[in-house]
Amino acid sequence: MLQSLLQYNFFILSILFLLPGGLIYWLRKDLRKVMQVLALCSLPFAFTEFLFYPTYWEPKFLFDLIDVLGFGIEDLLFVIGLSGFTSTSYAFVFHKTLIQKTNRGKLSPTRRICLFFVIVCIAISILVRLQMHLIYGAPLLMTILSAFIFVRRKDLILPGFLGAILSTIMYAMLCYTLISIYPNIFQLTWHTEKFVNQTWLGLPAEELVYAFTSGAIASIFYPYVFSFKYSSF
Repeated sequence: MLQSLLQYNFFILSILFLLPGGLIYWLRKDLRKVMQVLALCSLPFAFTEFLFYPTYWEPKFLFDLIDVLGFGIEDLLFVIGLSGFTSTSYAFVFHKTLIQKTNRGKLSPTRRICLFFVIVCIAISILVRLQMHLIYGAPLLMTILSAFIFVRRKDLILPGFLGAILSTIMYAMLCYTLISIYPNIFQLTWHTEKFVNQTWLGLPAEELVYAFTSGAIASIFYPYVFSFKYSSF
């Protein structure tokens, strides 16, 4: 059974990515709603796998769903896992909790989330039309959105930056774990030679940039949308 599952490298990667968030979810009840909201907001991005496969990488999918749906079960698990630890790593490591701000802003959380999704969908459509690969476009978009929030909420700059660093460290550690299972995984499955073709600390540069920008936006998205601020406890 284990041997048959090991052939599905993306599935194994997705399971690994669920572990840090699962631990935080278990230990920090106050962060569970953050993880739930970010998981729901992240799920639609699982459907963009067809924009990465097979140009950027070619993992093996369960039931070959990538050829049927354009995404797989692994994509759903991956975005849930990624959002779980990127959205809470700062609060977890630095012993922070979220408290309601006095000034909640003019837009409701629902409207802010909808506005973000409209902007993201339009941006992705433009990037695809301009033939910019989403492995570049996604970090660019996340950087722009993070910068927008930083301008609006300067108190979130430090959490965003530290969250990005912590998320990158965790992302790298999970990738090293994957390498311990599949020693040549990045050479065999990723097509980085078609992109910047650079490795940082033994990992594709694109992956670390993606991790950093994901950590930044995930750390500040919930407090911005729901008008919360980080506080020590």
